[in-house]
Amino acid sequence: MLLKMMMQEAKTDGEFRKKLEIRIKMTWVSVLMGVVAVVSGVAMMMLGADEHRTAFLSGVYCGIGTVAIVGGIISVVRTHRMLNDEKLLRSERIKESDERENAICKNAASSAGTALVYLMFAALIVAGFFSMTVFWTLWGTLIGYFLILKGMKVYYQKKN
Repeated sequence: MLLKMMMQEAKTDGEFRKKLEIRIKMTWVSVLMGVVAVVSGVAMMMLGADEHRTAFLSGVYCGIGTVAIVGGIISVVRTHRMLNDEKLLRSERIKESDERENAICKNAASSAGTALVYLMFAALIVAGFFSMTVFWTLWGTLIGYFLILKGMKVYYQKKN
């Protein structure tokens, strides 16, 4: 959904085709990250000393990695099928160009980001009483989020 949302507004089938090719490349990056997660999970299982923690994290890494790999490959196959079928390409471009649906997706992403910031800020306050490690992790994540947000704003101001 996020990749689709970032690459909307193709006016022609040719523009949409280029956006789909970029989407395929970005999806392969997700697949590669999935492979890294699975390899990390297996390595953690083989090298880990704390078996309880290691088994849990290894399972999480392998599970998330597998989902990224399988989901990415399915996405790439569907997108290739779309690129090879002109009728499907055109209908999908029209579907993804629906302004109402695009506005809903952008509003949902904006609201989710806002809710995440407020929840992280609340967790940051609570974490300060219990764990400085969690506090600094949340603090760094919030600062990182706002830096990325500012960078994206500057990028889109220059782009448009």
